[in-house]
Amino acid sequence: MSDFFSRIDFAWPWAGVLLFLPLLTHYLLPAKQPVTEQVRVPFLPELAEALQLSAPAPQASWRHRLLFWAVWCLMIVALARPEYLLPPTTIIKPMRNIVLILDVSGSMEKNDGQNGQTRLQAVQQTVRTFISQRKNDRIGLVIFASQAWPFAPISEDKQALQARISQLAPGMIGQQTAVGDALGVAVKLLDQSLDADASKMAILLTDGNDTASQLEPRLAAQLAATHHVRVHTIAFGDVNSHGEDKVDTVLLDNIASITGGNAWRAATNRDALAQVWQQIDAQTPEQVKTLGLSWHRPLFVWPLTAALLLLLLFAIGSTMMKRRRA
Repeated sequence: MSDFFSRIDFAWPWAGVLLFLPLLTHYLLPAKQPVTEQVRVPFLPELAEALQLSAPAPQASWRHRLLFWAVWCLMIVALARPEYLLPPTTIIKPMRNIVLILDVSGSMEKNDGQNGQTRLQAVQQTVRTFISQRKNDRIGLVIFASQAWPFAPISEDKQALQARISQLAPGMIGQQTAVGDALGVAVKLLDQSLDADASKMAILLTDGNDTASQLEPRLAAQLAATHHVRVHTIAFGDVNSHGEDKVDTVLLDNIASITGGNAWRAATNRDALAQVWQQIDAQTPEQVKTLGLSWHRPLFVWPLTAALLLLLLFAIGSTMMKRRRA
């Protein structure tokens, strides 16, 4: 019961000052002055007797005063608009915090994809499809080449993220590949996300091997595992190439194994890459509880109804009393 009354509030509490209005009018307004003029009516006694006006004017009894103050107080309470604050609704929905870690090094400009597409164009096309299917997930973006940069914050604004994906270009932040640094930036970005209860996932896509990281990739993977970030890796490159252009599948397998993720190889085939995104999408998201809005339920109808019922009962009782006297 105490919890119920603690949730009651008044939208117009200033209406309470009107409670004292009858007292102010009674004591502050000037008293009614007696009439000094007199008119002599010879037949007044006969007229008063005929009209039954000889009885003195009835005075307000304590019942009338009690009724007046009860009705007046109830009307003022209704005017103050009491409201009951409902508990916030609990919304349970699947949600993940995802960071896309995309390689934008110079090698992503190679035209070995389908229909003459560059590697980055194939990645952009499949990533857009993946993002459009993420209804409840928050997604951020980290890009890396010689350095790693957070390119889009983790949010539910899919339209803004799609726009950022369209701005990617090969070699925009260098020609080398810093896998470890990119993974470290992604972990930091996930730690700063607003919803700490959501599952944390990173998707690392690269077509080369680590050549520029200040943070060793395996150490970055251990850091991700410590922060409960599952990392899925995608090797998107020619496994038969040599040197710095050869994708380091062993490293990507180790990163996925350390963090509890999966490792995929998509070569440079756009359709194979699309299938990889679908498999990642099939990963079961965690159910996250979020608090919705608290609504105000108006209660003015109750004091207003009580006031009207009192007046109605008083009117019925007065009518019945008059009939008995008659």
